[in-house]
Amino acid sequence: MGIKSNAEGNKSGSRWTLPSAIPTPDETLLQAAQRAVKDVAGKELGIWCPSNAPMTINFRVYNKNLPEEIKGNYYGEKIFYFRVQYDTGDVNEKMSKKANVDDWGWLAKEEMVEKVTEERGAHQAKFFHYML
Repeated sequence: MGIKSNAEGNKSGSRWTLPSAIPTPDETLLQAAQRAVKDVAGKELGIWCPSNAPMTINFRVYNKNLPEEIKGNYYGEKIFYFRVQYDTGDVNEKMSKKANVDDWGWLAKEEMVEKVTEERGAHQAKFFHYML
């Protein structure tokens, strides 16, 4: 499921990405990934996770011009990606609006890569090409 959202705080507005969440102290990374999808799509959507392990990890170094209140004392962040697949049910449109999602879709790999290429360029899209 691809979403168009400003959840990452992009200054130029919403962009296509994947649902994301920061894990709470009492949940695993996989549970956080499942919650990210449910927060956008609703609890009625049945999902299946083929593995407990992340399929990839992206290490993103913070820009040195980023305000201190955002980056704190950190050098960057690790983003863990889990495969979460559709099983049953339907997306709850009200949940998508509540989660500040401008648009969403069941996108094929090529469609997601095309959207990311248009917004962020071929270099950023290459990550989605090899990951999905």
